[in-house]
Amino acid sequence: MEQHRRLAAILFTDIVGYSAVMQRDEHEALHEIRRYISVLHEAVPKHGGEILNDYGDGSLCIFNSALVAVQAAIDIQSALREQRVVPLRIGLHIGEVFFEEGKIMGDGVNVASRIQSLGQANTILISSEIHSKIRTTRNSARY
Repeated sequence: MEQHRRLAAILFTDIVGYSAVMQRDEHEALHEIRRYISVLHEAVPKHGGEILNDYGDGSLCIFNSALVAVQAAIDIQSALREQRVVPLRIGLHIGEVFFEEGKIMGDGVNVASRIQSLGQANTILISSEIHSKIRTTRNSARY
């Protein structure tokens, strides 16, 4: 099997409490998911990212830049805080990923997923690797 490997900034999302909302009020749950999908499909390509997996109430996206992935995450959260809030948590990590039979895999994906699962509604959590990359980028931009 052929594998294609690359280094990527990995963005994992999840709507907090989506299953409970679906049980309580299907109309509200559908409204949340439609808003989330709309915002995601606008923000990710705008920042040069790719939506690779859609899990219904969450997704896996990749970017070529840690800084751009963080900006995309900020834009997504900002948009979902307007009007009726969609309680989204986002986890970001940078690592090597590989593609096999059309699926993305790798430890970087697992780490991003675990980071996202630690978040609360309306948060963005980043790994130390992402922090290191954006700190370096921000510091070098001053010169």
